[in-house]
Amino acid sequence: MNFIKTENTSITAYRAELYKRFTSPLDDMWQDLYIASSQAYLIEFDKQTIGYCCIDDKKTLLQIFLIEDLNYAMDKVIESLIESELISSASLSTIEPVSFNSCLAHLKSIKTNTYCFKYSNSQLKNDSLLHVEVVSKKDINTLKAFYKNHVGFDDNFGYVKNRVERKELYMIKEAGNIIATGECRLSDTQADVADVGMAVNKDYRKKGIGTQVLRQMAIKAQEAKRQAICSTTLDNIPSRKAIEKAGFYCSHIIFNINFSDNETKEK
Repeated sequence: MNFIKTENTSITAYRAELYKRFTSPLDDMWQDLYIASSQAYLIEFDKQTIGYCCIDDKKTLLQIFLIEDLNYAMDKVIESLIESELISSASLSTIEPVSFNSCLAHLKSIKTNTYCFKYSNSQLKNDSLLHVEVVSKKDINTLKAFYKNHVGFDDNFGYVKNRVERKELYMIKEAGNIIATGECRLSDTQADVADVGMAVNKDYRKKGIGTQVLRQMAIKAQEAKRQAICSTTLDNIPSRKAIEKAGFYCSHIIFNINFSDNETKEK
C-alpha cells in the first residue's frame, strides 16, 4: 500500500464521487478550512490508484475515499495509514459509514467534536421584527472589527470580503450599532446546500436574537431552494440551544477518533 502526496486538484473527480455517498451534507467549515488546508494523498494498491485521503499537520485523517469496488479494503487502508505513522487520529462522522466504521475498529478513544444540523424544512414566515440588511463593501472593516471584538475571529485572510462580494453576509443594527450578523453561504460543491450561521453582539446575548437570525438565514436558504445546515462545537452550548430553538435538528456528529493512547486534541 502506497500513499503518494498530491494536489487537491488531482482528486476532484474522486471527491465528487465521495460527496454522492454522504448521508448528510458536509459542513463547510470542515470542507473550506480544515480539509482544504490538509495534505492530499493518492492511495495506490497493486500499482493501481484506488482512492485518496486527506491528512492534516497533526496526523489527523480528515477525509478518505476508495473506489466502490474496493471499499472492502477500507479497513486494510486505515490499518496501513496507522502502521506507517501517517495518521494517529481521525476526525470523521457517520455521513460516510464505511470509513467511519473502519476507524472505530482501531480506536483507543473517541470524543465528540462538532454537532452538525439540518433545518427541518418547514416553511417559515418572515415575521421577525429584526431588520436584516445585506452587508455592503463599505461595511467590510466594520464587520471585521465586530467579529474580532465579539467572536474573537481575526479575519486576516479575506473571509468577510469574500462573503460580502458573494452577497452572503447580513447584519442587524440598532441605533447605528451592529447587534448581530447572519450568513447564508451557498455551497459551491453541494448544489442543494446553504450553510447558515450567526454572531451576536456581547451586549445583546441571551435575548433570543441568535435564534431569530438563524430563522432569517433559513428563510434565505429556502428562497434560494437550498437545504439550510449549520454546526457548532461541543463546548458552545448557547449556540447549540439557539440552533435547536430555530428549528434545526442534529443530523450527524463529527468525532475525534484516537488511534494512540494519548487523548485526541480538539480542532
